[in-house]
Amino acid sequence: MLYLVVGVAAITWLLLWSTTPPPRLLGVYSRPGFWYWLKVVIFYIIVKVRRWSNKTGSGAEVGYGVKARDNVELMECVQPLSDHPKAIDAVYFNGANESGHYLVVATARRPKGIINGLLFIRVPGLGLLQLPKMPDTMLFGDGEQFAAEGLRITPVKPMSVWKIQYEGPMKMKDSPLSRLNVKLDIKWTSKQPYFDFDTDMNARALARSIAREPWSRQYFQQLREAHQSHYEQMGRMEGTVVVEGHPYILRLDSMRDHSYGHKREWKLMHRYGLHMFATHDGLQGNVGIICQPATCTQLEMGYISEGGKVTPVSSVNLSLWQHGENGYPPSDYSFSFVAGGKEYVVEVYVVEAPEFYIGWEWETRVVERMATYRINGRKGWGLAEWDYRHHGGRPRAYSFTDPAWTADLVKG
Repeated sequence: MLYLVVGVAAITWLLLWSTTPPPRLLGVYSRPGFWYWLKVVIFYIIVKVRRWSNKTGSGAEVGYGVKARDNVELMECVQPLSDHPKAIDAVYFNGANESGHYLVVATARRPKGIINGLLFIRVPGLGLLQLPKMPDTMLFGDGEQFAAEGLRITPVKPMSVWKIQYEGPMKMKDSPLSRLNVKLDIKWTSKQPYFDFDTDMNARALARSIAREPWSRQYFQQLREAHQSHYEQMGRMEGTVVVEGHPYILRLDSMRDHSYGHKREWKLMHRYGLHMFATHDGLQGNVGIICQPATCTQLEMGYISEGGKVTPVSSVNLSLWQHGENGYPPSDYSFSFVAGGKEYVVEVYVVEAPEFYIGWEWETRVVERMATYRINGRKGWGLAEWDYRHHGGRPRAYSFTDPAWTADLVKG
């Protein structure tokens, strides 16, 4: 009888121990538990099966191996918004070059003609220009285009050509009361393949990221609810910006993305660190870590593009909890990643770091760091975008200029 009691107690203890997740780092970042490697194998198989079903057209639910759209014309156009107050259809572009020119622009369509929009233009010898409302990004348009308040991003040819235009006042980052007349006209072009995060992420990296988290029915429901379709593409920007009648030519290596889904809830995001770069000899990429506790606290993501071929990243050695957890990201640091079986060592040197906030409550704070890079010794340039959850709210100084009708909107 004693042996039976001891045996039952031992089995009970083992079950409790094996199903109790280890304490999270800083109370946020999950660590592998007892069943970690089994979970890696299970989710890896799930992703592979879903990719197979995507190819066979089985009609499986979108995400984690299954595309939202197969037709590039349907992917590239303005997307229909869901009926959720935080429905999303967003495009983002950035560009940089060796001489220190940088451009960052985005328009995220929301219901009722609301646009979360931003524009930064850095010209050496002139300074950093930004929209008059920034760091606020609440703009108002007609709801039918990626456009609002003088800023317009237009698809011209799917996966090949976009237009980026702005005409209106901008202010210098270091002189917030200044107002300069600016006209921007940029043509974005690409002959490179796009990278679809629904289907092209490295399956092992994705499985490792998911396996770190405690699994439950609620967890997988959160994965479904938080999903957004997202794809990216490397290319070039060429055009001019005219500031108070003085033209400046822009020729920039560029990355763009397009995201759409039922909703985008910035309150779910704890933080992320993304590194978008181009080197002098043609390597481009976007590599980083995303911490969204409802889904993944350490999502290793990214890809590189070189010679017309896109290769997913299989691992990223960047511990967010050791870099800027206090809200102040490092300005001089290094990390590594692996893609195509090759290790890349990345050195980041921040040149300038403007910030902006997104949402009715300023739910998130983004530090848009313009940087230079060394990648395995290869000289590069680009953006290092770090995001933090923000709890301070949107100041009255910005919200009081919103149209009166927004007071009655359902915003959550």
